[in-house]
Amino acid sequence: MQRRSVPRTDPRYNQIRTRNNDSVKKSREKSRRERTEIVDAIDQLEQENHELTKQIQILKREYDQLQELFKQHTGISMDQILASETNSTELKSNKEPSQPILTINTNEVQTSTTTTTTTDAQLDPTTLDGAIVLINGVQYKIVSMNKT
Repeated sequence: MQRRSVPRTDPRYNQIRTRNNDSVKKSREKSRRERTEIVDAIDQLEQENHELTKQIQILKREYDQLQELFKQHTGISMDQILASETNSTELKSNKEPSQPILTINTNEVQTSTTTTTTTDAQLDPTTLDGAIVLINGVQYKIVSMNKT
């Protein structure tokens, strides 16, 4: 297929060149605009990723602090609870406890923490499955991850 060329002496030549130049300008401007939009989207996603990473770090620290606080007040680490294979659900009645077995209140202003347990003895991790723990007014239900 052969390209048709218009000689420079032809009166249509200037019209054709002008249209071609306009088309090239539009195409280049569209490419620049798309490239700018992509770069802006990448920047936005990187910023969002950075914020989510910071939020994950904060949540991990909070989780670790709660685990440590739980261990300090019960003498039981969460690893022990998760690792112990309990049949405590069979031993307990099907009724959920209405009162928390452990209440922990912490104030950042004060360095002391208050602990109230239903028994004065150390809690046994094998009997905590399904128990309710109250930490700073929020109820948490302990659930064994290793149910068989």
